[in-house]
Amino acid sequence: MKLDNNLDPQDWDELADYLANFTAEEVRELASSLKSEVWKQVPDSIKQSLFSESLPLIETDLDSVVDQYRSGIRPYRNGNTHPRFFGWVQGTGTVPALMADIAVSTMNSNCGGRDHGAIYIERLVVNWCKQIFSFPQQAGGVLTSGTSASTHLALQVAIFSKLGLDYKKSGFFGVNKPLRCYTSVEGHSSIIKAIQTNGIGSDNLIVIGTNDNNQILLDDLELQIKNDLLQGFIPFMVITTAGTVNTGAFDNFNEIRKLCDAYDCWMHIDGAFGAWLKLADSPYSSLTDGIQLADSLAFDFHKLMYVQYECGGLICRDGAFQQQVFSIRPNYLATHGKALAGGDPWFCDFGLELSRSFRALKVWFTFKTYGLQKLGFAVTKNCRLTALLADLINHSDNFELMNLPVSTIVTFKLKNESDINRNNEVCEQIVTKLQLSGEAVFSLTRVRGFRVIRAAIVNHRTEDKDIKFIVGRLNQLAEEFLNI
Repeated sequence: MKLDNNLDPQDWDELADYLANFTAEEVRELASSLKSEVWKQVPDSIKQSLFSESLPLIETDLDSVVDQYRSGIRPYRNGNTHPRFFGWVQGTGTVPALMADIAVSTMNSNCGGRDHGAIYIERLVVNWCKQIFSFPQQAGGVLTSGTSASTHLALQVAIFSKLGLDYKKSGFFGVNKPLRCYTSVEGHSSIIKAIQTNGIGSDNLIVIGTNDNNQILLDDLELQIKNDLLQGFIPFMVITTAGTVNTGAFDNFNEIRKLCDAYDCWMHIDGAFGAWLKLADSPYSSLTDGIQLADSLAFDFHKLMYVQYECGGLICRDGAFQQQVFSIRPNYLATHGKALAGGDPWFCDFGLELSRSFRALKVWFTFKTYGLQKLGFAVTKNCRLTALLADLINHSDNFELMNLPVSTIVTFKLKNESDINRNNEVCEQIVTKLQLSGEAVFSLTRVRGFRVIRAAIVNHRTEDKDIKFIVGRLNQLAEEFLNI
């Protein structure tokens, strides 16, 4: 199919049929891929051909471009759509959100601001999230690319909440002693990046140990804050976690709120996937007790709400202050009347981006289609499958648990293997073998000095049979590699 010189088709009906066929083939391929390899390596020949393609100066028939995509790109998918993808924490995508992505691309809305339909859907989604997490009506919010971006924004709001908005102009150079931020050893690496790139410096991110439940040690946190105050530092923020990346643990939000109030610190919760346990059945939902007390909450829709990448969110308890931190309106962006340039407030006033995609439509389609009850059931199922995996590992002759899972993450190592190097080598061999064979994807992490296998069950397609199959393979491979 060729497109004419103004970049559009000559026949829109022909294009509609073409896109319908294209989409149908993509859906069939997705369905087929769920029963094939989880992941397969990109051949060196294809890597080289993709990297060395010459700059396209003249047009190519669209059919040829599609053929190249289907032969050289599509077969080598990330794998996170597959029911036996347990690596890292990556969501699956939903059918309603797939449809929304098509609509988003067709509308091509800029959701930085102005007065159009997409803006009202994002406002609605933000309000829904405020209701889900029991934040006050005056809270503000914005959809982001993910929790890493949301944490970066929350950090900026926290800084100016502590120092005052005048520092937007003068910068932090006049602050005599550094600001201090606190998190646990279980905190996500994106916190370090946010601290570094916001000019605080990772030397001023104070990492606190955890208890046997992998929760931040409250007494140690308070002692550190007191010592920092005595030395003239400025404690300004505690970043706590709903669902830690290594073990899925939840901090004690009610007690951390008391500490933050006592020492005038901003309380931020990294709830990338764990915040959504709010929708799960008991006892999992109780892990989120106190989440509504945070000054800011970051979360992802593309994890345990299963929508397509990328889609995250941030809620700040004081929406007016969040807007003051980020709002800059030059003359060419000034609002006026009831025309397109109206529609205050604009979402660019609540974050860094002026050019923003219509992310909210994926959430709207997904929430409206399934309802929170069904989505909560899916979250509960993931938690229960994690418990099943842990139970099977616990009764295995070859592996032992490194943490008793409380949510959707479990880690394990070789059973009774005290030789760290031997354990690390075999665990890595097992994970690599499963990935290369296309049978499953696990990731690796480090717990108590050991390199361990880590499973994150955040896939709505995973079933009991997938867990039982893969535990069988884990045991077979352990015996195989240990007997070499």
